[in-house]
Amino acid sequence: MKSARLAAFTDAIEDIRIEEVALPTPGPGQVRVRMHLAPVNPSDLNFVHGTYHQALQRIIWNQGQRDGDARVFYDPAKTNPCPTPPYALGGEGVGVVDAVGSGFLARRLSGKRVAVASGPPHGTWQEYTLVDAKKAVILPDAVSDEQGAMFFVNPITAYVLAREVLKVPRGGWLLVTAAGSALGKSMVRLGKLYGFKTLCVVRSAGNSEELRRLGADAVVETDHQDLLTEVFRVTGGKGVGSAIDCVGGDLAAQVVRCLGLDGHLLIYGTLGKTPMQIPGRDLMMPVAHISGFLLPNWMAQQSTLTLLGVLRTVMRLTTQGIFHTQVTETYPLDEVANAVAAATKAGRTGKVMLRMAG
Repeated sequence: MKSARLAAFTDAIEDIRIEEVALPTPGPGQVRVRMHLAPVNPSDLNFVHGTYHQALQRIIWNQGQRDGDARVFYDPAKTNPCPTPPYALGGEGVGVVDAVGSGFLARRLSGKRVAVASGPPHGTWQEYTLVDAKKAVILPDAVSDEQGAMFFVNPITAYVLAREVLKVPRGGWLLVTAAGSALGKSMVRLGKLYGFKTLCVVRSAGNSEELRRLGADAVVETDHQDLLTEVFRVTGGKGVGSAIDCVGGDLAAQVVRCLGLDGHLLIYGTLGKTPMQIPGRDLMMPVAHISGFLLPNWMAQQSTLTLLGVLRTVMRLTTQGIFHTQVTETYPLDEVANAVAAATKAGRTGKVMLRMAG
């Protein structure tokens, strides 16, 4: 089968190669999925550049490795290692289960069309992939392949940030950076549904009209507007109670100054690739909070009941179109490097999709 693979961490997307590999066999609790579509997400590039691996090397529980063990782990118990190349890329997608391993959860998925959360070493940018049965969700007929392929990363993250972590109250303000993204637009729809107000921060006017049409309560274009001035004006000088940021750097530091009393900034990405520099008293004076978020680690801390509730709610909202994302370009798997280049083009909107042969 064809597989989009990486031999070593790299900054050159041309190093992603299509290789012929053996068809995998599902083990206990696993299913094999014949992939139809898989999106290109910013998080996928973290497995190309080694961003996750480098970040985990800094975490306390990965210090003091012994006996030449260079592995790093997502968890303190060291049960979930961060993979290193060579491996297949791709974090989510949609396909049909064509083979199953042992176990009730796996057997009940046989022949079903499913949305999957995978990722290296068994990525979704290949014709077939192996997935833990717990990370495959049967899709209703009302959900298209395109929208089903994007079920996990953005929709679940958006819902969890707003409803489970920040718990943005009805009537409260949520500031969203990089608001022209698929997740940002989903946040606007969630705000309309649950009654909180969205203040969308974008670099330029490219997405402003669409955000307003979706129901954004305010849009700030930082290429010609001062963020702090606009937040003061829009909120009547009170600031926002909640904010999410996936950019980092100077923008995140500015967002901290936009927080009201007891405000909370949640960091879920680092697209800007520069660290935040925040004066301590910018946190002390408003008694503000900053916290980080990584979806797999959040999910690992939740009860089965909580996760089932989140999945059911997100699926219901998906069928209602709350997380609808436009797919602007679709490439065959053989053109994976072109797909990644298109997905990372500055100022683009919509999603780039990979279509698997067969």
